[in-house]
Amino acid sequence: MDYHALVEDFANRTRSNLLALRRLQESGVEIFEVTALVNSMLGLLVFPQQSYVDALPEVPLDELEREGWPIPRLDGNYPQAKNLKQLVRYLRNAVAHFNMKFNAGSDGQIAGLTIWNTDPRSHAVTWRASLTVEQLERIAMQFVALLLNESALAKRYPVARP
Repeated sequence: MDYHALVEDFANRTRSNLLALRRLQESGVEIFEVTALVNSMLGLLVFPQQSYVDALPEVPLDELEREGWPIPRLDGNYPQAKNLKQLVRYLRNAVAHFNMKFNAGSDGQIAGLTIWNTDPRSHAVTWRASLTVEQLERIAMQFVALLLNESALAKRYPVARP
């Protein structure tokens, strides 16, 4: 299996696993959805090497939002990502370097995450944002659809295979 087919197969299997976990959770089985989502995002964002990130289209955030992508809410006075490519890079860096904090809801369960990027030289935070668990799941599903060229967005901006 070549690398590109492997990335697509991994994305498809990740989506299947997340959907199976959702069904189990809805049937009353205790699962650890945030753990599964973080593991999935780690695989989806880091496994497809930098060449995939470089091949992503520079779709503006307002267009992403119209397509159903949640946009992370900034925490602090940081510049927002300009487009899909930059947003994925920010998410990739945050997940890969475990720049994240889990936020509990009123029930004590994890309700969301705060994620951030740092400058590798100064270690100063350069971007910080928050996502709910639902938003993180929607980003994972949207990213899979994009990698597989299945979404309306992917039809307009197909991800070039590096």
